[in-house]
Amino acid sequence: MENLSLANPQDAKRAAELIYESDAAFYDYWFALPRELTLLNLAQLWQAEAGSYSYRNAQVLRNSEEALIALVFHYPATYGAQLQLSDGLQVNTLPLDSDILRARQRQLDFLFPHLPPDAWYLRTIATHPDYRDRGLGSRMLEQVMFAAREAGYTSLHVDVDSGNPAAVRFYTRHGFEIWAETRVRHLAQFNLPASLRLVKSL
Repeated sequence: MENLSLANPQDAKRAAELIYESDAAFYDYWFALPRELTLLNLAQLWQAEAGSYSYRNAQVLRNSEEALIALVFHYPATYGAQLQLSDGLQVNTLPLDSDILRARQRQLDFLFPHLPPDAWYLRTIATHPDYRDRGLGSRMLEQVMFAAREAGYTSLHVDVDSGNPAAVRFYTRHGFEIWAETRVRHLAQFNLPASLRLVKSL
């Protein structure tokens, strides 16, 4: 395995599984569908040419058989607004009620505090279960931090589900500090835990 490489549309099935497992509670609420149907929709978003879930905005790690085993989405905070616009267009292509999806997305957005424009944002790191505890997450994180520093950024932000203590430990072990804990009262009834904003100086 080498450094992070470009993703491709053919990774859709495996990528959808990794994205879903990175925050299942979030995707269960957003799509309000059985897991299998949620995965189909995430796979369609992965194959799109633009948007937060597009393969074009991801980097991946592969095993010796070239199978996708880990992925990461990261970008400057200022790029987030462009991704949101693209996401709105992509949601309209899904075979679902886009009004309901957008309404649920607006509710979910309250979980995530404002990103300062001078921050680099780590949206998702996800590793296939068969490849966990091998240091892949740390390797990807190091490459994300290198990219952010090279681009002139001095802080890295990530949002983590407070119901995922392993992820919280991973980031705090790598020098991140919890800056904010956000709870949305309306979402508590759906068992969506608080979101933690963790920040690391670069």
